[in-house]
Order: sequence, then C-alpha cells, then structure tokens
Amino acid sequence: MNKEKLETISGAVPVLVMPFDSDGIIDEVSLHHQIDFCIAAGAKGIAFGIGSESDMLTDAERIQVWTLAAKHIDGQRPLVAATSHASREGTIALTHLASECGVDCAMVNPQPFQREKLVRLFDDLSQRVALPLMIQDVGQNASAGLLVQATQQAGRVVALKIESSDAPDKIGQVVAELQARKLTAVGRQITVLGGANGNHLPEELNRGSVGTIPFPAIIDAYQMVCDCFRTGNTTGGQEIYLQCIIPLLRAAAAGGGGNRSIWMHKAILQRAGILQTAYCRMDIAPVPDWIMKNVWQHLAEADLLISRRLA
Repeated sequence: MNKEKLETISGAVPVLVMPFDSDGIIDEVSLHHQIDFCIAAGAKGIAFGIGSESDMLTDAERIQVWTLAAKHIDGQRPLVAATSHASREGTIALTHLASECGVDCAMVNPQPFQREKLVRLFDDLSQRVALPLMIQDVGQNASAGLLVQATQQAGRVVALKIESSDAPDKIGQVVAELQARKLTAVGRQITVLGGANGNHLPEELNRGSVGTIPFPAIIDAYQMVCDCFRTGNTTGGQEIYLQCIIPLLRAAAAGGGGNRSIWMHKAILQRAGILQTAYCRMDIAPVPDWIMKNVWQHLAEADLLISRRLA
C-alpha cells in the first residue's frame, strides 16, 4: 500500500493475537490463517498492538511478523503496528523499522511522555519517519485539547485510538475540536477510533468515532455494529452489540479481565482450527472451564464466521 495515500482507517480493525507453537516460537502458518480469517470476516484493517504481546517480542521477531503480514495482506487492508518504546529514541527506531517492513501506519502510545513532550514526540516522528501515525490514548495520556494539538502540529498523524476510561466523552471533544479546526482541509483525513475491546462501542460511535480496534475472534460483529451506526441504524447496532459482543465481554470480565482476553481469543481461534495453540508469553492463567462453557454456547448460537468455523 502506498504510504503517501493510506486508506482511511475506520471500521473494525482487529488486533491480532500473536500465534506461538507449544515451545513459544512464532507460528507463521497460524498468523497467515488468522489474517485470512479476519479479512474474510470483514475486517477493515489489521493491527499488531498490546494484545499481540508486542512487548514480548524481540526486534528480530517484530521484523518477522510485520514483514510477513505486510506481504500476506498485500495492500488489501491497511496494516497498523504498535511502535511504542519507553524512550523517544526507541520509538523513532521502532517506527523506522515498521516502515522498512511494509507497515502502513504506526500506532504510538506516548506514555510516559506528557504535555509538551507528548506533542514533541509526534512532531519528531512526523519529521523523521515517512509513515502515517496513530496516537494511542491509554490511561489518561492527555486531555482532548492536547491530543488535538499534537495532531495539528504533527503532519503525519492520520488517526487517534482513544481508549482511556472516559473514552466516549473524550472522543466527542476530540472530534468536535478537529472539525472546528478544519484539520481535514489540509489534505489529511483524520479519523478517531475507540479501543478497549469495544467496552463502550455504541457510546463511542454516538460521539463521533468511526470504528474500533478490538480482539479478532468476533470481528464481524464489531464491523456490523459500525456499519449500522454509519448508516443511522443505531437500534440495529445496539441489538447486535448486546446479542453478539456483550456476552464475550462479560465472559472475559468474569474470568478476571485484563490480559485474560488474550488467552480467551487464542483458545477460540485454536478450537476453530485457526491457531495451533493458545500459548501466551505473558503470564496469563487460562479462563476457567465454566466460563469457557458459556463462551462456546454463546458462539454456537451466534450467526458469526467463528461460529461456523466451530460448528
């Protein structure tokens, strides 16, 4: 994909779970299968992020999976990769690396940088790396005003992923401010998406978000909700959200929340024949059997691509 003409990032963009074999080695065949599954389910992009256990990979492994994904996707969808690092220099280096591997957009969580250092980080990235950027707002990184300031000053920012605890309200503020400053008039189509696995997806879409970046197993459900809201069918979108997405979110929360969702999605994809194993490099305990029993029942009754793979 031409990085100077990046397709607008919107809709449901799954964060892939990193597939490993039983020895913890990256499983390239399963990665291919997962990408194919997500595209078949209607994903509008593909992403590597925190949920991909990206911080558990070596640089050589990042090169391996980013390059493999870019070649396999072959321009069908925009490829987004997390390039955050604890240092400014590390973030710049990883973003350079992503560009060299064929990634279309770098998703950067600016922690621990705050205030003017956050703005400067994205300005530096825009000047030093010829790659579109996505600002990832996690854990109250910045106010809505500061995020807009960073977007305005850094010419390569094309999207924001807002998943702080006040995401719906902040999304509304950011979208309104972007429109007021008419940033799209300078040749950039800037989009705002939600995250946090879609915990507040309907509220985010109501406030101006144009998509979400969740885990992959039921990505078609997320895309259907986005499509409904985009066409004004908010009632239909709410119904799909309640029927298809909420049961899985509740199961993950009942299982302990946090990174348990990574294991749960790997287990679902493994049972569907997409991944070989549910192996995690993170220290994640499996979701209890009684919760997974509810997950299997829910997916068996849902009309989703994963349901047909599990049948």
